[in-house]
Amino acid sequence: MMKNILLITGFLTALCITIIMTGCDKQPTSSPMAYTVTCMLDNELQHDSATLLVLEEDYNKLRVCGTAHAQDHVFTFKGQIDHPRVALIRWDNDSSSPFHFVLEPGHINIHIDKKSWRVNGSPENRDYQQFIHHRNDIMNARLAVWQEYLKAATNATLKQEDEQRMVRQDSLLNDSLQRFTVERINRGDAVGRLIRERYADQLDQEHLRQLR
Repeated sequence: MMKNILLITGFLTALCITIIMTGCDKQPTSSPMAYTVTCMLDNELQHDSATLLVLEEDYNKLRVCGTAHAQDHVFTFKGQIDHPRVALIRWDNDSSSPFHFVLEPGHINIHIDKKSWRVNGSPENRDYQQFIHHRNDIMNARLAVWQEYLKAATNATLKQEDEQRMVRQDSLLNDSLQRFTVERINRGDAVGRLIRERYADQLDQEHLRQLR
């Protein structure tokens, strides 16, 4: 039974990357275009400053693009970028819970509260949000299976056939999530690179080998 519990609950870890302290505008680009990122936090979220960083894909390192101070819970970042890149906003030098998104030319509006987030004005981030929503649907389905399992185990009503059914169901959901993640990463665009940075470490060895 413990083995099956471990099967059902194998989820999340975090990916670590190194920071290079340089400015975005100092990097040579072929045809840079302007961006403005406006990030609004809910009143319940208290941060005085934030730092915008982008991932340098050639070196797998983070590069600082700028720091902003809160004005009525709003942070604004401006600069130039040559193509969409994986980016994150780090709060008050706290590396434990940065906000990940795709930085691209244009005006990007971000709204974050304790339970959710949304990004407007960005086709790449709309695509990323669709991935997150579908991923959450699968994760919630797995959670429902796990809760059913725990309830039956706690009440001593867990039958062998029910246990086998739930383990099978969780395995199918997990495989669906893994295949969906691999397919999206392998598109090779900025959203795929963002998904790789955030979720590749949650793939099993079989699906890791399918990454391009």
